[in-house]
Amino acid sequence: MSTPTPQQAEELLSQVESNQRQARSKDAWPLVTMLFVFSAAISVGLVAVGLIEDNTTQLIILGAGGAWLIPAMIVYLTKALSWSRRSTFLLFTWLPLTFAAYLVALMADSFDPGSWVPFAAASFIWVISPIMALVGLRR
Repeated sequence: MSTPTPQQAEELLSQVESNQRQARSKDAWPLVTMLFVFSAAISVGLVAVGLIEDNTTQLIILGAGGAWLIPAMIVYLTKALSWSRRSTFLLFTWLPLTFAAYLVALMADSFDPGSWVPFAAASFIWVISPIMALVGLRR
């Protein structure tokens, strides 16, 4: 094995940087798609919780919305080519925020049916998702 010349080393480093950018770009879109699908499902479910007073119907709608996580995860896991620090940051920031909003909305509605909290939580999730998507798509 021979030592590369400075020009060859520079070309190799350039190629590595290009491959890293391409891997991050290909990882970002499936993750962003998953976040949007899941955020939309949760938000619609929370709006239903705020509008519908029947607990059984609320549970059915929440379950139907949550079921969208399965195809979103399948798309993400089959199409994402790498797991980056950005993906980890995105999930460990987005998931707790979404989970907290979801729990607060459900608890508030169980204590005070017809409360405005489920609508506020759904709005929060609709606002935070595009922000997190922009973070995920940042190069």
